[in-house]
Amino acid sequence: MHDENTKEIFRTYIYELKPFVWASLLLFILSTIAGYVYYAIEPSYALDSLGGLEELAEILQGLSAFEIMLLIFVNNAVKMFFSILLGFALGIIPFGFLVLNGFILGVFAHYQGAQSGALFIIAGLTPHGIIEIPMLIISSAIGMKIGYVALQAIRSQPADLKGEIIRGIKFYLHWLFPLIFLAAVIETFITPMVIYLITGI
Repeated sequence: MHDENTKEIFRTYIYELKPFVWASLLLFILSTIAGYVYYAIEPSYALDSLGGLEELAEILQGLSAFEIMLLIFVNNAVKMFFSILLGFALGIIPFGFLVLNGFILGVFAHYQGAQSGALFIIAGLTPHGIIEIPMLIISSAIGMKIGYVALQAIRSQPADLKGEIIRGIKFYLHWLFPLIFLAAVIETFITPMVIYLITGI
């Protein structure tokens, strides 16, 4: 009975989240396209946006596979958690987080595609990306939904901001957190094998 009630609560939450998920998906696609196009126009400036990835790559050098997996997991889990938690600031943080990540992905895809070819990009992003990107979109959607409720509260409309934040965190812990971990495992152990099998690199 308790499990059924929990499932019903999650189903209701997912239904309420749908418009924010669609909006987040659209934002992510548009920002990825913008990054891809921007690299074609201003490659030297566009590459500046990849500084964070380069720093992460330097940190990963010399670490064991388990340490790499753990670092990727913690990095993604913390960022997505704060994207939700800081949504109360009218959804600005998750909005910016989503757009920035989409833009960086677009720049990276264009740059790496030019260096190593489209097959390398597909092999390098698909295995873990099919989990990680939806988690990014959903966590941003949750943050934006919290921001929407915060806006309702400011307008003195009926709104339970605290309750909304708790719902978002519960959903994150129950669904997103384990999947973010799974994506980190795939990125560390499966993605390199897929890249090698498909491209030989």
